Amino acid sequence: MKVGPSLDSASRMQLRSIIFSASFLIAFALPAVAQSEPAALIDFNHGDKRSAGTVAWRTEQVKTPDGHDDLAIRADVDIPGQNLKLTMLLRRNLDPSVPASHVIELTFTTPPDFIDGGLGDLLGTFLAPNEMSGKLDPLSVASYKKRADQYVEWLSEKPGEICHNLSALNDNLWLAVYFNGAKRKPNVFRPAVSDQSLWFSKGETGQRVFDAVFAAWEAGTKGAACQPS
Repeated sequence: MKVGPSLDSASRMQLRSIIFSASFLIAFALPAVAQSEPAALIDFNHGDKRSAGTVAWRTEQVKTPDGHDDLAIRADVDIPGQNLKLTMLLRRNLDPSVPASHVIELTFTTPPDFIDGGLGDLLGTFLAPNEMSGKLDPLSVASYKKRADQYVEWLSEKPGEICHNLSALNDNLWLAVYFNGAKRKPNVFRPAVSDQSLWFSKGETGQRVFDAVFAAWEAGTKGAACQPS
């Protein structure tokens, strides 16, 4: 049996670059994913009342600061019984002026009478293996309210915390956003630590989106500092 010549180090690096580039292009070519997965709004101030809904996952192209295209993860959550919608966009941060590895944008659509005077403080985005799981895995982020209906979370750029955040996003099946009404005063005891939480499942379709986008980020020249487990 004839054995071909072995590749030297430079050739192996070139082949690896070609494979990564091909993976990146394939991920960009993925169609939008329209299949819905379960979601739910939990009202802690009314006996943990649950309002069911859906979430649709897909990839989305976004512009980088230098005008190039990059791949992002988008989730569109709909809780029809409460007239509540949420669009979550998770993207890499390629802006050197922003101290973050990745950015999460949370944009809500709410009815005029939603919660106490509208949206108040965001307690953060959490990950869990199941809906309303007792074990919550918080992301290491700095968050702020950009508009009355939008919050932005900067995921930590510290190497160890990048690994934690990406592993939490990759390994858990559910995401949860905890928030308060605008009239709720900070540090005032109420029946729950927050007024409401919005839960949405990755499911099979969401996990495929995460896998594709994470692979594209890893293939890029400015990928994440670590590979999720």
